[in-house]
Amino acid sequence: MNSSLVGNQSGRPFCLLAISYLETINFCLLEVVIIVFLMVLIISGNIIVIFVFHCAPLLNHHTTSYFIQTMAYADLLVGVSCLVPSLSLLHYPIVLSESLVCQIFGYVVSVLKSVSMASLACISIDRYIAITKPLTYNTLVTPWRLRICILIIWLYSCLVFLPSFHWGKPGYHGDVFQWCANSWNTDPYFTLFIVVMLYAPAAFIVCFTYFNIFRICQQHTKEINERRVRFSSQDGEAGDAQPCPDKRYAMVLFRITSVFYILWLPYIIYFLLESSNVYSNRVASFLTTWLAISNSFCNCVIYSLSNSVFQKGLKRLSGAICASCARQRVAKDSSTSRSKRSSNGCHV
Repeated sequence: MNSSLVGNQSGRPFCLLAISYLETINFCLLEVVIIVFLMVLIISGNIIVIFVFHCAPLLNHHTTSYFIQTMAYADLLVGVSCLVPSLSLLHYPIVLSESLVCQIFGYVVSVLKSVSMASLACISIDRYIAITKPLTYNTLVTPWRLRICILIIWLYSCLVFLPSFHWGKPGYHGDVFQWCANSWNTDPYFTLFIVVMLYAPAAFIVCFTYFNIFRICQQHTKEINERRVRFSSQDGEAGDAQPCPDKRYAMVLFRITSVFYILWLPYIIYFLLESSNVYSNRVASFLTTWLAISNSFCNCVIYSLSNSVFQKGLKRLSGAICASCARQRVAKDSSTSRSKRSSNGCHV
């Protein structure tokens, strides 16, 4: 297995993308550029999201903010963990053995993406409860229950991928390491285990909840419009169609979920094909892996473009930063002018 990912014995660096190696440099240029670019975007984007959530109290009124922030922290750690393969491709010395480093890296990234996937499923459940049981929602969904749920998500994700150290490769996150590409193989039974324990339940929950959410919202919109038409006809005024108030927020979360599964679908398909010995290609391995990891930045973009409260918080944060910079500039200019005046007075 992974026979196409053999090491290079001619002294050249191990590069998954054949076009990435140049004779003038001794590292995989294209891989480094892609990974470092994604790392910078992921870290900066999620730091902004975390700061906005802390600076915008209105965002914390939604219980889903607990899960959104959990995803942001998990995505931030994904970006930080990308530093490991970057240093490896640049041939920085690593204290631990390559086999242990790539196993730990693959495990950590798999756990973090599992947290994101489970958080998306919990968000859909939260919105489903909010729409189907609005009167008892506040008693069913409490802050301490949300914290327990988040703790369970982290523990469950850690336990699901723990057998990867002895059972087989959980994915393709570590294939920038030559040992991972050549010696750490996937196992079809472990692949089936992950699908049954994580991928399939999360996808089923998301599809079931959002299908019912939009069905209920459509029904509510129809009932609201019928009432408005009835009352407006009695008053002699025309009524405008009003959408379901929960539908707009559900659409934001649905976009985040949809992009997540769209970016992860090629990775999951390749994961299944390679583990079943149907197809194996080193370029596909690298591209599907880092396409999936790019989702850690896409969540920031979607949420910032779709949520008006988040946009206000982002403007407030940027305004506070600009005001702070302006105050520092004014203080610096005033101190400079005072020093010039004092120096001129000494020469008089």
